[in-house]
Amino acid sequence: MIQRAETLWREALLGPMPLAFPLIAVCLLCFALSAALSLILIALVGDGSASGLFGALWTPLPTVLIQMGAGGFLAIANWQPWYLFTAIFLHASLPHLIVDMICLMMIMPAIEKVFGRLRAFIIFMLAGLAGSLASAFYGELYTLGTSSATFGLFGAALVFGSLRGNEEGRRLMFGTAKWAALNFVFGLFSLVSLAPSVSFAGLFGGFIAGVMTALAMIYRIGPSWLPGLRRTGLGLASIALLSLALGVGTAVSSAWQAWSAPDAYAKDANDDQIARLGAVIALDDGNAAAHALRGAAYALKDDYASAIPDLDAALAGGVDSPQLRNLRAWSLYKVGRAADGLPDANAALAVTPDDAATLDTRAHIYEDLGRRDEAIADYRAALVQNPDIAESKAGLQRLTGGQ
Repeated sequence: MIQRAETLWREALLGPMPLAFPLIAVCLLCFALSAALSLILIALVGDGSASGLFGALWTPLPTVLIQMGAGGFLAIANWQPWYLFTAIFLHASLPHLIVDMICLMMIMPAIEKVFGRLRAFIIFMLAGLAGSLASAFYGELYTLGTSSATFGLFGAALVFGSLRGNEEGRRLMFGTAKWAALNFVFGLFSLVSLAPSVSFAGLFGGFIAGVMTALAMIYRIGPSWLPGLRRTGLGLASIALLSLALGVGTAVSSAWQAWSAPDAYAKDANDDQIARLGAVIALDDGNAAAHALRGAAYALKDDYASAIPDLDAALAGGVDSPQLRNLRAWSLYKVGRAADGLPDANAALAVTPDDAATLDTRAHIYEDLGRRDEAIADYRAALVQNPDIAESKAGLQRLTGGQ
């Protein structure tokens, strides 16, 4: 049985199928699982709306991706180093997946042709691992995707093309460069919209690892190293698949808890996030993103007194958004400091003037400050944007008697 399992491993890693195919298959399967688990969680503990369900297919829930194995500082701080492997095969959104798979399909066959299947796989895995480590050491909370591994392949192509110096080498360099450039441009665009977890530190780390691994293979590794290379490749594949199995098991267990006890799941998931982010902050108190997320988690459990210091630290660290400003305004209002929250609500509405949640927040602040007419106007504006806000309806009822 053991011998048969080893034979299957060797066929998968060393067989005739192009290496890009099994790698893409694993990425597609991971994305399908993350989307399915996100759908389950949204249906059980979310709003269950059609837009929410469609959103899970476009962008799986961060909670699910983190449980399945998103890499970054969050994984390192919580002693989950295997997530550095799983992060290579996870993706933050459908566009992120599509771009990464196209680039992998275009670059991997060329690398496989000049370096061989086994060496190409080792370059891919070591570059992906280096990218995850670089992202973690840069302080990014979580990162995911094959981009760093793909940039490692580009680095290997650059080494081969530079050393070969002929037409074949130049063709390899320029052929892979255009796809690496597409990946990089997507990263620039995704910072604004599609997949904010794209890591430029990871791309750089993967590129350097690809260059160094290619140089080592060209200058140091001869035929006598082939058994060692095979063991290395099989070992990396085994670690990656076992890590993915562990991550998928964790996410499935979480979905089962949500199915059997949704209220308990919501509380436990929030408490777990606070604890995990606390581990990050204990190592790096200046991590503004961790403070922002922990502040939001505290607010979700109505612990506004604990949320405010984290939100202040996030703003001081340069993390600023209308959502964060609104959350701070609401937290200050809830602890009896409505006047202190008004500037944050105004700042948020200056950027997103039609945001119903922020209009509702400012209406509550105006009501608390005795500014009745302004409160009524904001309650009505909030209901125009979202007629289902119960607190705006209640506030308007209090101030106008339903008129």
